[in-house]
Amino acid sequence: MDQENQVQIRALAQKYGEEELIAVLGSADPEMAVIAAETVAGGNLTFVDSFAGAQLGLKAYHIVELKEFIDHQVYLGHMEMIEMILDISRIIHEVSAVRKRYFPSEVSL
Repeated sequence: MDQENQVQIRALAQKYGEEELIAVLGSADPEMAVIAAETVAGGNLTFVDSFAGAQLGLKAYHIVELKEFIDHQVYLGHMEMIEMILDISRIIHEVSAVRKRYFPSEVSL
């Protein structure tokens, strides 16, 4: 997640509050999805950018976890080809593990 996106996410979290927002991730790489989920939930672990020391407390979901909430034709138009290369079960497992670590009492979607 680049610094410009982090600045925008932080501004939205400050404006609306973490209880009103979720982060929707789209990384094809499970490790990058985990890093992004960790960043929006617990802050940047490198302490070198706009999230340094800032715990935003945002829940992150990968777009594949939200499939049932998105219009079927819209999802197909954007995700059908990409789903073929994704390790969907691993991505869901990894991103949901981050949510469980930061929000243990929360119920998933």
